[in-house]
Amino acid sequence: MNIGDKGEITTKVTESLLAVNVGSGDVEVYSTPSMVALMEGAAVQCLKGKLGEGQTSVGTSISIKHLAATPLSLNVKAIAEITSVSPDNKKISFKILAYDDKELIGEGTHERFILNKERFLQKSNSKLQQ
Repeated sequence: MNIGDKGEITTKVTESLLAVNVGSGDVEVYSTPSMVALMEGAAVQCLKGKLGEGQTSVGTSISIKHLAATPLSLNVKAIAEITSVSPDNKKISFKILAYDDKELIGEGTHERFILNKERFLQKSNSKLQQ
């Protein structure tokens, strides 16, 4: 993992991604929650092949601005770029951008932590036993 590494992911705006259908508004445009998920997906894509055996990453913070509306059927692309890596290589920070076919529609920052996937799931699933 190096500063400047990038990940990218693209999707087409479908009915299921509209604000009116995800519960984040009453308009038929690409929803903010869908854009956030795409941005996180770009960060995950950036880390593909860079994690050790048994490791995964989890999102711990995200701060975005949704700058422009995107109608049904346009494409949306998210790009995540590593801006910092903690000395222990566990905390990764990203600059994240989203574009539709016409313009920049979102921007922000995101952090992910690298951890052991099995231990993480065990801790999470222990809540079921309580």
